[in-house]
Amino acid sequence: MEVTMETLGFIGLGNMGGAICRALVDRGNQVTVYDLNEKAVSAFQGKARIAGDAVEVLEKSGIIFLSLPASRHVIPILEEYLTHGVKGKTVVDTSTSYPETTRAFYERFKEAGGSLVDLAISGAPADAGKGGLMALFGGDEEEHEHLAPYVACFANRYPNLGGSGNGHTAKILFNFVAMTYVNIYAMAFPLAEKMGLDMHQLFELLMTTGMGCGTMNFYVPKMIDRTYDMAFALELAHKDLTYCRNLFEKFQVPAFALDGELAMLRTAIRDGKGKMDYSACISTMFEFFEGK
Repeated sequence: MEVTMETLGFIGLGNMGGAICRALVDRGNQVTVYDLNEKAVSAFQGKARIAGDAVEVLEKSGIIFLSLPASRHVIPILEEYLTHGVKGKTVVDTSTSYPETTRAFYERFKEAGGSLVDLAISGAPADAGKGGLMALFGGDEEEHEHLAPYVACFANRYPNLGGSGNGHTAKILFNFVAMTYVNIYAMAFPLAEKMGLDMHQLFELLMTTGMGCGTMNFYVPKMIDRTYDMAFALELAHKDLTYCRNLFEKFQVPAFALDGELAMLRTAIRDGKGKMDYSACISTMFEFFEGK
């Protein structure tokens, strides 16, 4: 489907952002792009307009997509946009950002005559080109309809989760659930090996039970083979789980399992594994069992 109703902007051309932006460009949209990484920008030479900074993207676009690592990267851009003026503009944050920050900026954008939407993404970068991502929307109903033809370029599931921040909250909870599974694997399989079980045999048996699932099938082989093939950086997982921990604190409710997960990740990051794939959290447990 070709969509050319409005000019689009895109800031953040990393693995996921680059894939989403390519899907928008490939479907005929006029897109102005910006990223601090010149190599990431060069991939769009001749395909999109290249901006010199984030404000130029705002000036040339009616809808601006953000795909950045964390809220601390999103906040300076949103502040700059509010200073410059956002009347009539729609900013779409596809990052995994902190929901309370999103809600605060949503109100400020609305007061300034603009719109801020959270559109958290679930799926792999390869799914974007096939239009196979899930886009978790939080914001005003009219914006959900406004953005639908553009989101269809990269996602086939586009649930409206309600008010501002709900898309980001859902994504954080998605990650919390998935990462809890992985942390369980990271503890169970090294213990199994220490007790004399064959980890591969145990994995194959578990996959035949109700406990077998896509998360297990994706993560456990590279965990027990110690390959840790890169899909999602451990330091980003720590960031998402910290956001989730902050939400529990907001309601003054204990987060029993989450505290253990964060302790494991802090240990892994302390040992220099932050840039490794999230599956490498198991290496911390292997090292404990091996007495390192």
